[in-house]
Amino acid sequence: MVPYGMSGIAHRLCAAALVIAAGAAHAQAPADPAVAYLGRPIYSEPGAGLQMPPGCQMEPTWRGRINNADLEVWVVSCQGETRSWVVRRSVIEMLPGNQARLRFQVTDERRWPGESAGDSASVQCIGRSGGDGGFVVIGARWRANGAELRLTSAAQVLRADTATQKFVPATLAQVECTRHPDREAMMRRLQQR
Repeated sequence: MVPYGMSGIAHRLCAAALVIAAGAAHAQAPADPAVAYLGRPIYSEPGAGLQMPPGCQMEPTWRGRINNADLEVWVVSCQGETRSWVVRRSVIEMLPGNQARLRFQVTDERRWPGESAGDSASVQCIGRSGGDGGFVVIGARWRANGAELRLTSAAQVLRADTATQKFVPATLAQVECTRHPDREAMMRRLQQR
């Protein structure tokens, strides 16, 4: 509120300060977990790496490629909420040294409140017939088997359909899932450097 009786210049300066303060407060507000990323592009630059949306994070083992397709499945954590994405990968520009600028487009998004990205929501699965990728397990439970963790059960299994670029239901009988905690920790350390 601008005080009554201020001169024209002081009035404009006070109004401008209020607008700037309101803009700063809005810019610092936490991102809304209800934000959908469907259709949004995500870029990857060789020097800067993957440029995730603000408030979203993904570890290297939360990402799985689909054979013979420009699609990937990602498990991400955005503002503390676990999500799974089907993303379409495209090359923007080839650079020297076998590097490229990439663009990823989110073509399907599912939300999994209460799940833990990389643990109870995982992409560490392949198809039992042929080793295809593109599977996501939700509500996963794991059992130690030496240095590995093997999937014992899951509440839901999804597969990325290459024709529709969307998730479709799958069954536990279609997948074989194994996590390697030592490799996950090593990849996490490498990413933080």
